[in-house]
Amino acid sequence: MGIAGAAGLVLVAVGTVFVLGQGEDGPKKPRVPGPVAAERLFAVDPAAKTDGLVQELSAVASAGRTIVAVGTEGTGVEGRERAGFLVSADSGRGWRTARVRGADGTEPPLGDRPQLLAGGSRTWVALGRAADGGAVAWTSEDGKTWTRRPLGAAFKPTDRVSALTRTAYGFVAVGGANGQAVVWSSADGRAWQRIDGLQAPGIVGLDRVAASGNVLVTHGTFARKVTRKKGRKKVTRTVLSDGLWRSADGGRTWTAVNVPQAQGSYGATKGLVAGPGGFATVREGQRTTGRKKHRKTTRFGVLFTSADGLAWRAAGQFGGSGYAGVERFGGSPAGLAALVRDGKGARTVLSSVDGRAWQPGGAVSGPEVTGLTVAAGGAVALSGRRDGDAYLFGVDLAAVPGAVHAERTIRSVAAGPGRVVAVGSTNGGTAVWSAPDGRTWTRAQFPGAGGWLSDLAYGAQGWLAVGRTSSGAKPGPLALVSPDGVTWRKATFPAGPAPVAATTGPAGYVAVGTGAAWRSSDLKGWRRTDVDGAPADVAATTRGYVAVGGREKAPAIWTSPDGVKWTAAKLPAGLAAGSLSEVAAHGDALVAIGAGPGVLVSADGGATWTHRAIDPTAPAVTAVAATRKGFAAATTAGGGGAAVWTSPDGVAWHRLPVPRLDGPGDQRLTAMTAMGGDLLAIGTSADHRGETPLLWRAPSP
Repeated sequence: MGIAGAAGLVLVAVGTVFVLGQGEDGPKKPRVPGPVAAERLFAVDPAAKTDGLVQELSAVASAGRTIVAVGTEGTGVEGRERAGFLVSADSGRGWRTARVRGADGTEPPLGDRPQLLAGGSRTWVALGRAADGGAVAWTSEDGKTWTRRPLGAAFKPTDRVSALTRTAYGFVAVGGANGQAVVWSSADGRAWQRIDGLQAPGIVGLDRVAASGNVLVTHGTFARKVTRKKGRKKVTRTVLSDGLWRSADGGRTWTAVNVPQAQGSYGATKGLVAGPGGFATVREGQRTTGRKKHRKTTRFGVLFTSADGLAWRAAGQFGGSGYAGVERFGGSPAGLAALVRDGKGARTVLSSVDGRAWQPGGAVSGPEVTGLTVAAGGAVALSGRRDGDAYLFGVDLAAVPGAVHAERTIRSVAAGPGRVVAVGSTNGGTAVWSAPDGRTWTRAQFPGAGGWLSDLAYGAQGWLAVGRTSSGAKPGPLALVSPDGVTWRKATFPAGPAPVAATTGPAGYVAVGTGAAWRSSDLKGWRRTDVDGAPADVAATTRGYVAVGGREKAPAIWTSPDGVKWTAAKLPAGLAAGSLSEVAAHGDALVAIGAGPGVLVSADGGATWTHRAIDPTAPAVTAVAATRKGFAAATTAGGGGAAVWTSPDGVAWHRLPVPRLDGPGDQRLTAMTAMGGDLLAIGTSADHRGETPLLWRAPSP
């Protein structure tokens, strides 16, 4: 059956559109499709008890009914964290994720760590550090959209910024640098002024600050000289003590203030907030009654308040049966809250709207607490981290859309007879996905193992996947084998370093890892050889095997005729520092890529190498693979997109016009393979909301 007047045929496969048109000069060439979001194709582990990512909330603050919490999410690799903001507009009953953007509207970089937070009156500010150690601020009018703003000379890399508060005229931060207290002030959170050499002698650092109207009160440490007589000599030494200081001029000048000991209080003050009616802080207190055998000591917390930050008085006590101490004290003009513990270590939130009557607000189990505040209506918000996950008191963060993501990393993909297989990790454990057609992917079922798979290969004995475990005190090697790519089982592998890459060639299966290479003909017994360096990938030629990696911060390549005896290859002079990460072989031609050295090409099985460039304007080459006709490579492209290139020999490259996936974020294709006459690549689209897997497939030119 035909359709009269049809202009062409459109085929749709997993969101990828191929247009096979009919023009005046005959059939048109297929349009190169763009990548598609593949989150549903590569399933996470439905039975996992963890999301596999490291999350924390580093601060929480409130103003009226609005509550904001800030923190990070990442894999645990320093410098790769993603800053995140959560906001509630109804005193904590409902939460949503906030949008984060750069000052020019672009996606913010990875590695940001917001640490301090304050806001109100249509201006919110967070302060933290970027991946390079520089100071960063984020500003928002409503807590729902945040703009990242790098800060200038007011903040130095050696500064320790410890606390932040909202004032009647802007924001004030306090901290220290090189043994001296420092204060920073800003009207809007964008431009900051630094105040060194405070007019309060001896202050070595400030760690808390609160504002009520135009008055600031800060807590810190000061140094003082103490002289004591030791025998016939007088010995003078410097001791550190804590104290409170008050400023009525934006932090330029400070005057010491005294919080008296009263109602059985003792020790240093804990916490400092601007609460109902002014400032508030607490101390531990105790009372002893009875005599001898009937002697009994009762412990409690003592609240001290001040309307102006100058005159302080004991305003009441809190605690209850079994009270053993205050762990955290916080609040706002809407009320006060204290996290207290009993003699058995159990922790409870107490709250008060006036500082006199205190009510229990619920148990807090396990988290490392980072912030405590009170919103309108007396709602308590407490932030922290528990077992590697973010914690928000009384809130199921997994139920907040976009607040928690499951770890999902696809590190390698390869094609075998009738099936393509991808390996990596999800939820902090190993993962294998496979598809008969590259479109319908199924997650494999096998005995779970903490860790990840980094590479795989298909040979005469079936599939081999290699990686490392993360269980126990010391990670170890991991190998899985499969006859068909569908059913997998753990296989024995020699103890020692973990293999990171594998291939098959003339002498059988070969795996490589830091300082070692292994060969096996049957996937049962392995022969190990030491390698001087850290191989990261391996490929097979008609002559043997070639491994690439690094040695002492320099790129390195090794060749072997049998996978046992390895020889370092001579590389071109003048290569930049770094290491090689991938290598692909087409016959005896090879292409190796890496950060720093770029692209290296060999036409003689790895004996000699030349330096080439796929795209001189591309910041990075992210994947390379052999095809039926030569090679394919993926690079980054302008606007955060990905580009795909093909070459018959690794020397001359042709770019395929791959469209960008609609939406913001940095898009990369990081694993690539040839499947029949097609190219198939997997990658990620990453923005401030998280990472989404990408799948790209197109006919190979």
